[in-house]
This record gives sequence, structure tokens and C-alpha cells, in this order.
Amino acid sequence: MTIAGETNHRTDINPCADRQALAGRTAVRSADTLVFAPTYNEGQSIGLMLEQLLALPEQFDVLIVDDGSNDGTQAAIAEHAARDPRVRLLDRGMKRGIGSAHRLAWLHARRLGYARIVTLDADLSHDPADIPRLLAAIDAGADVAIGSRFAPGGRLDYSGWRLFVSRLANSLARSVLRLPVREYTTSLRAVRLDRVPPGLVESMAKDGYSFFVTCMVYFARCGLKITEIPIHFHDRHSGESKLPPFEILRGAGNLMQLAIDRRPPSPLALLPQPDCDCPHCLKPYRVRTEDGGVRCLGCSGSGSEGAA
Repeated sequence: MTIAGETNHRTDINPCADRQALAGRTAVRSADTLVFAPTYNEGQSIGLMLEQLLALPEQFDVLIVDDGSNDGTQAAIAEHAARDPRVRLLDRGMKRGIGSAHRLAWLHARRLGYARIVTLDADLSHDPADIPRLLAAIDAGADVAIGSRFAPGGRLDYSGWRLFVSRLANSLARSVLRLPVREYTTSLRAVRLDRVPPGLVESMAKDGYSFFVTCMVYFARCGLKITEIPIHFHDRHSGESKLPPFEILRGAGNLMQLAIDRRPPSPLALLPQPDCDCPHCLKPYRVRTEDGGVRCLGCSGSGSEGAA
């Protein structure tokens, strides 16, 4: 696992060299808000997404967790990281799951003391211009603000099979969970970290797309104030959907489990330092697992608590 981050402003950018030169820099927080997006082969959209994101007037840092892209995604991110110290790239080397990437971002935000985390997709299906609206909802008293396709005024550009799956998934979730939430599966969210119990998200045993539904259920069952902000969900800028067919079946099973087990979630406490430091990748991204072990969200290295 390598990390690209802070450096001096430069104009002679060599992306391949920069990924090596920037790797391993110490993480520094320059704002109270962390904006996060996961990537895997988003080379045609990530540069434009970062340009739109960094042009916003709000103060925030940016974390991109990449799962071993081979289409120029990392080069585009590294170029922005070399020019803007707010941007940070974490390369996990291989596909480890969109849910685990989000869990890592939450852990990263907590370790560095951020007050708020904002998450979104990197394919421009989410408009970065909606982020100020989410943050405004947080500032107005919400614990969680969701960019909702299904709230009054929301819309989406899907058609055919993808529209059917999206509407069916959220309709089933509303029917069986009976929570005051319309939107369960989008990743466009802003959250006040001090209102979410530490470990609730970071130690959640969901590495795939079930992470998003499970998060919303846990937030609601913890009594958090959830506000839905209507958005226009665009079709992805380029490339293909990363949702594999088996994730649809896995999601259905997860939904039934959440509907049957309605107990409030019991988060696993976060590991203190130095126990959170991974002996394999040397980063502080280890979390407890439900079987009593520990696992690194950066490199998937496992072991026992306190083991080096």
C-alpha cells in the first residue's frame, strides 16, 4: 500500500515519478472536513471530478482510495496531489471492496481528528456541487445528510435494468426495514463524526455494496438525525458499472438479515495505538473483527490484537 500526499506546488509533473516521490508522506489535516471517493479504473472521470471538487469554496481535504487501477487513474490523482496539498492518494494495490474502502476512509478521518466526512462516487454520477448543500444540512443540525434520488425533487438518469434494480432495492429496503429513510444505497453522504459511535462504521463486517444499506440502518437505529437532500443522480461520466451480479444477491441476503435482526448495533471499539499500526503496510488502519481478531483495511493483513 502506498500513499501520495503533501508536496510543494510544481508545474513539471511526471505522474509516474510523483507516485513514488509522494509515497509514504505523513498525513496532515488542514481542515475540519474530509471528502472521500473510492476509485478503480476511473481514469476518464477522476481528473474532472477533482477539478470540480477543488473549485468549491468550502474548506476540506480530499482522500482517494484506489484499488490498483491500471488505466491512468492513479497518475491523474497524483498530478492533482502534487499541485494541491489537500489531495491524498492511498493505493491498496488490488481490489479489496468498495465497502472496505469507505471503512478505511472513516478510520482515516477519525485518526486525523476530522469533524465531518463527506463521501461520493468518483465517476461524476454525483455532482460535487451538491456537497455544500449536504454540509449546510449538517450545520443546520443534521447528524447525517444524504444526497437522495428518491426524496421529493430528486431524480436519476438511469434507464432499463439499472433503473429497475435501483428502484427495487430502495423500495424493498423501505418496505422491510420500515425506517424513516427513502434513500439507502447512494454513497453521497455527509456525517458528523462525533455523533457516530467510534467503530460503528470502521469495524462493520461489510466490504462490498451491502455497506451502504447497513450504514443507513445503523445510523437510524442509533437514533441519529438523518436529513435527505434531493439530488440529480447522473449516469456515470464514462466506463462501466463496477457492481457485479453476485452483489445483488448478497445485498438481498443482507437486507433480510437486517430486517430480522432489529437489535441496535454494537460497535467494536477502535484499536488504540500502537495496536492499530499494521506490521505489513506500517499504516494505522487495523480494526477489530467480529471473530476476535484484527484486520488491516489498507492491505487486508490479519492477525491478533497487539501482534506485531
